[in-house]
Amino acid sequence: MDILIAEDDFVSRKFLQKMLEEFGHTVIAAEDGAKAWELFKEHKFKMVVTDWMMPKMNGLVLCQKIRQNKSDDYVYIIILTAKDQKSDAVEGLDAGADDYITKPIDPGELSARIQVGRRIFKLEDAHKNANLQLLQSEKMASVGQLAAGVAHEINNPTGFVSSNLKTLADYQNDINMLIEKYRKFALDIKENGQPALALTEKMQALEELEADVDLEFILSDIKDLIKESREGTERIKKIVQDLKDFAHPGEDKLKAVDINKGIESTLNVVWNELKYNATVEKQLGEIPLVQGYPQQLNQVFMNIFVNAAQAMEDMGVIKIETKSSDGFAEISISDTGSGIPEENIPKLFDPFFTTKEVGKGTGLGLNVAYSIIQKHQGTIDVKSTVGKGTTFMIRIPGCN
Repeated sequence: MDILIAEDDFVSRKFLQKMLEEFGHTVIAAEDGAKAWELFKEHKFKMVVTDWMMPKMNGLVLCQKIRQNKSDDYVYIIILTAKDQKSDAVEGLDAGADDYITKPIDPGELSARIQVGRRIFKLEDAHKNANLQLLQSEKMASVGQLAAGVAHEINNPTGFVSSNLKTLADYQNDINMLIEKYRKFALDIKENGQPALALTEKMQALEELEADVDLEFILSDIKDLIKESREGTERIKKIVQDLKDFAHPGEDKLKAVDINKGIESTLNVVWNELKYNATVEKQLGEIPLVQGYPQQLNQVFMNIFVNAAQAMEDMGVIKIETKSSDGFAEISISDTGSGIPEENIPKLFDPFFTTKEVGKGTGLGLNVAYSIIQKHQGTIDVKSTVGKGTTFMIRIPGCN
């Protein structure tokens, strides 16, 4: 494990580094808190061992900066100090430290404290894996629910591409027949020679054949058929790609995310679920990119879109708005559905809470959405009026 140590006393720093290396760890040492903070920003450390009293930046300030820093992994911090009062220990823990060791340092105690940190990391990994499994289970349940609709959306362009190919095959037969007649006509002239009257009669027969198969229309229609078929295959490609981006596990990495693009992609996947229940109105403004996981954010949008469509008793409206506000990307998703009773709103993001019929939901969709938005340092709120509809409001901080 890589450990960052911050200690201003040269002898103490070397002694601490030697102990940790003997325990089998890789150690990077800093002579003060400011240098340690710069090193921390450059490297990924899961454990920091820092002295309290240091020049430029003391250990408490270093703790606070580490805690304020956004990270997917928890950082375990141990403070070292000659202060031995209970109030000092409380102050250190309040600043963000996980553990507290008084000097002089006992190697056995330091080793035991580090083992505590390793157990925390194991618990964190287990928790992350459980969350990933839950997220993937909910995602695949959603994909299963959408499968029939996606198949229908793919079947439509597939149908007219197939029809166009059949028509093109018929056109090809007619064109081949004409080409064969023209070739025979050219060969007769070349090999036998023909009187003018005979040539005129054969030319007239060819012109009548062209009119019969409507060659001008065929040549014009071929362009349209090819254009339509290309559009159909692009539509299929887009649906398949969006579905793959949404459902494929293990490819969701932290990156700068275009929220508007994610909304469009998600609408493409769930369109068959929406189009029979609602019209979609979009007002997608200029918003900052957000640092996050695109697949997970798309799942949030999908859960809300599908819930909105299912809340429609008659043909309704789903309105999607995005805008920038104080460095945040704000997303508002409103529907004109049946609304949510006031007593149910506090329970809306609880796991397994659902008002849907058996088989129509897992009760995890909004809980997963809430967890994902929290993971992105954002907020998700809901306002609803029975009989009028529901609005979900999401705020996610933009990239620095």
